[in-house]
Amino acid sequence: MIGFIGHTGLWCVLFNQIHATAWPRSTRKFSEKTILLAVLLPVVWVAVLLVFHQSLAFDTLAVHPITFYYFSLCIPLGIYFIGRWIWRKLAVRPPGVVVESKTEWIDLKTETGSPLLHGRLANLLGSIPFNEALKLTRQRMIWELDVPEALDGFKICHLSDLHFTGQIDIQYFQYVVEEANRFQPDLIFVTGDIVDKIECIDWIKDTIGNLRSRLGVYYVLGNHDRRIKNEQQLRERIANAGLIQASSQWHEVQTGGATIHITGNELPWYLDAESVPLEPRSSSDLKILLSHSPDQLNWALTRKFNLMFAGHTHGGQIALPFFGALVAPSKYGVLYASGTFQIDNLLMHVSRGISGDEPVRICSPPELGLITIQSSRLRQPTASTGSKLT
Repeated sequence: MIGFIGHTGLWCVLFNQIHATAWPRSTRKFSEKTILLAVLLPVVWVAVLLVFHQSLAFDTLAVHPITFYYFSLCIPLGIYFIGRWIWRKLAVRPPGVVVESKTEWIDLKTETGSPLLHGRLANLLGSIPFNEALKLTRQRMIWELDVPEALDGFKICHLSDLHFTGQIDIQYFQYVVEEANRFQPDLIFVTGDIVDKIECIDWIKDTIGNLRSRLGVYYVLGNHDRRIKNEQQLRERIANAGLIQASSQWHEVQTGGATIHITGNELPWYLDAESVPLEPRSSSDLKILLSHSPDQLNWALTRKFNLMFAGHTHGGQIALPFFGALVAPSKYGVLYASGTFQIDNLLMHVSRGISGDEPVRICSPPELGLITIQSSRLRQPTASTGSKLT
């Protein structure tokens, strides 16, 4: 079992690294099939041994020098992966600045009362037990940050990975937009993978085009958006729907005397981030980065951002109860598959996304992020009593 864990972990690492690149989709799809075959080979091998030899002794598992050395490598790898998983379970905790996090579930199939899946494959996947593809979660969070008092109560809505493929009905996304608007956010961020298929490009106006916030709706594109060959057409449709392209420049937002700067990073799929100046022209009370992938973490740390919003990983999309995600398309593997993370002075939130390439999710439901910022400056202990202000 330890050897098999090492074997599976090794190929999962390879999967994650390949899918963190901008390699052609055909190459990545071919790698998926190859990796799946490699992972399953030992299962078939063990089944054959049980049927024909009724033995799982080491000498029957490693009869050939190549399998012997490979199996010998997998055992220490298995010990390493098990140890790393235990360490993460025991040591990794949500950042202290996340003072509240509450998950509210909405079964959209029940709420809409109409079929939301289209196509034979989509309906087949939808029938899988425990599939949560149509069970939206409102992820309500309160972050206590060292920001001006003017930003106390400031609300941000985060959407990622909508994946307009046609397999999930447009009603699903319209409902998500209604939920986002009901939050009455000050800012809305959309972090990529909006449209997968050109047939769904007209959905933009009637979905994310209806997003409303006091200070604007900002977006970046993701790897799946590259499937729309005419990038200019896609960006024009999004701009005509009222969204602001975050990448390629700094955007300054003023509110209550506080200054917020926003920019975007679409690397490695689009190169706009390479033209962004290192710092905005004026001083900032809050610097925010929108990135499709958490892999741009070092880019954000170098530029001293306060907040970073990302997606791309889908929380693993299919995870195991208690154990969590096994794969995520990131050079960090499943470390930043989903959730909120504090790295130095940067707070990064990675969304599980709204949808996916295929409508299947297990133990990783769709997520609509609803964040309220509290100013820690309003809650500092008083000099005389040492108690917190209310």
